[in-house]
Amino acid sequence: MESQWLFNLLLTLQFVIIVALVVSAFRFSKRLKNMKQQHLETEINQKKQVQVLASGSIGMGRRLVAIEKKLNLAVEKQSEILSKEGGVSYNRAMELLEMGATIDDLVSKCGLIRAEAELISLLKKESHRNSDYH
Repeated sequence: MESQWLFNLLLTLQFVIIVALVVSAFRFSKRLKNMKQQHLETEINQKKQVQVLASGSIGMGRRLVAIEKKLNLAVEKQSEILSKEGGVSYNRAMELLEMGATIDDLVSKCGLIRAEAELISLLKKESHRNSDYH
């Protein structure tokens, strides 16, 4: 009888252990499933953030290219304006020097600074010297 009782006890103990293992496995499976779901959600959120950053970077790059083009055009136009204005002033200064104008005349009539006027006067004198030798 005692062996029957011991057998029943071991059988019950095995059943309890099996039930505990099944419950534990079920809980572990549920936790694993939750973790997998959280991982997927995190991955989806990260992909969305990368897409937002990428599209923002692309948009910013396009804007920078457009601004760079506008800046280059503005620099070209400014250079053209300065060269046209400068060319006219220098040509006018050369004509005035031919007619005997002074450096002060160049400053007042051509809008040149004194150093520019002196330089043009020196260049004019040098060109006359060189032409006299030839």
